[in-house]
Amino acid sequence: MLERAVVIGSGIGGSAATLLLADAGIPVVLVEKNRRIGGSCSGYDKQGFHIDIGTHMFCRGDKGPLGDVLRRVGEGGAIDFRRTDDIAELRFARKASEGKDEIVSVAVPARLRRMPRFAWNLARAMQLPPVEALRAARLFARILTMSDAEVESWDGRTLDEFVSQYTSHGPTLGVFGFLLGLYFILPFWHVSAGEALHCFRAMAFDNNLSYPRGGSIAIPATYVKLAEARGAELRCGVGVRRIVVTDGRASGVELADGTLIPATIVISTSSLRTTVLRLVGPSYFPAHYVDRVKRIRGSYIAVQAKIGLDKKLVSAGAICGGVGENVDLMSMSQRDIERMFSAITEGRVPPVVPFYCPVPTNFDASLAPPGHQLLTACAVAPTSDVALSDPAPAWEEAMMRALRRVVPGLDEHTVFVDRFSVDFIEKWIGKEFGPAVSTAQTPDQVGKNRPSVVSPIPGLYFAGCNAGARGVGTELAAASAMECVDRIRTLEFA
Repeated sequence: MLERAVVIGSGIGGSAATLLLADAGIPVVLVEKNRRIGGSCSGYDKQGFHIDIGTHMFCRGDKGPLGDVLRRVGEGGAIDFRRTDDIAELRFARKASEGKDEIVSVAVPARLRRMPRFAWNLARAMQLPPVEALRAARLFARILTMSDAEVESWDGRTLDEFVSQYTSHGPTLGVFGFLLGLYFILPFWHVSAGEALHCFRAMAFDNNLSYPRGGSIAIPATYVKLAEARGAELRCGVGVRRIVVTDGRASGVELADGTLIPATIVISTSSLRTTVLRLVGPSYFPAHYVDRVKRIRGSYIAVQAKIGLDKKLVSAGAICGGVGENVDLMSMSQRDIERMFSAITEGRVPPVVPFYCPVPTNFDASLAPPGHQLLTACAVAPTSDVALSDPAPAWEEAMMRALRRVVPGLDEHTVFVDRFSVDFIEKWIGKEFGPAVSTAQTPDQVGKNRPSVVSPIPGLYFAGCNAGARGVGTELAAASAMECVDRIRTLEFA
């Protein structure tokens, strides 16, 4: 008789694991506490717009793990990933001599042949002296020519240790650190250099940063549809009360409504902290494992805004940058960068607000009514375990002020603004404290130091951003799901 599996959570990790299990002929039930599948890649409809719950672009599109999941089940190409001529624009607002904002914009091209021009424009916008421009060029050249073994050797060291070999120039550190911070939602001096280098190189070599037709929900929705066609069962709108352990082995899950689903394989896509301390209970695990789980650090999270416009105001696939009253990311010193992140860790709105704003309708115009545009913005914020000195609405308003400064006409053409707080995101994704990446990619939590997808309890596994694999956000979750199912097939069916 085949094993029966239960997967907890229908985000990228859970939906991918469900598809891979179903394709292997393993009866599987996917359980989602929300009424809609998708986790942070879920979405909703409003006034003719289809809107993402999260804030997403996809670094490698179907060339990376998101496409690998489909290729493993013979469904390559099932999701239509789309590109734009300009991947993004770096936007900054500086005070001009008459006191008005001067918007500085540098387009990041999709085509490699335009990259030298981008580098030149960025150096001019940053007002780099020739010696600093040369150092920056050497930095990027070094990253792209390293061997995989050299990259891995940097796993246990921080990104600032790597970058400081080439430059100590504040603006260069600010822009480079900001761009890689988008990957990991951490200060760059907390990020594993090996992980950052791996992700940056993969994105550069594949050159396929894109967004799916139909919105980010298209990815988990496609995985689930294909899984159901292979016999998987989906249960939405009911959460998991506990993971049942019998005679030292996972034996199923009890749902919030009291229903018991027996199983010999349980995959949790929640954080290790939530799974071990709440869904199972620490008494079932070795003491050293519980201690490690308690020490696991998550990333920051972000406040978000979904802005419907009655006119197209942005032409690139995304805009990103940071603005403050007297400084921006193009002119920040090292001390400015440190103050920005110190404020966030202390629960204060930072003096420079870093923002990231994909524009889904520039990839798929059908996500909005004709002639309209959708902006999906976010700005970094502390997780819910940090006491806020500035109240939650102040963080959302700071993000909106930053957007108004870099998107002329924003208020005049706004149809609606839906704001999402950290508390909402925490409740939606079901991970304690609400980190964007529940096991952050710090030097002590990547590579050989990353928690395994296999738990100490037989039959209990992890998938998603909590354990295993490498990658950025959703790609990390898909890669983890593949690693998890590979281990299940080895351990359970050897």
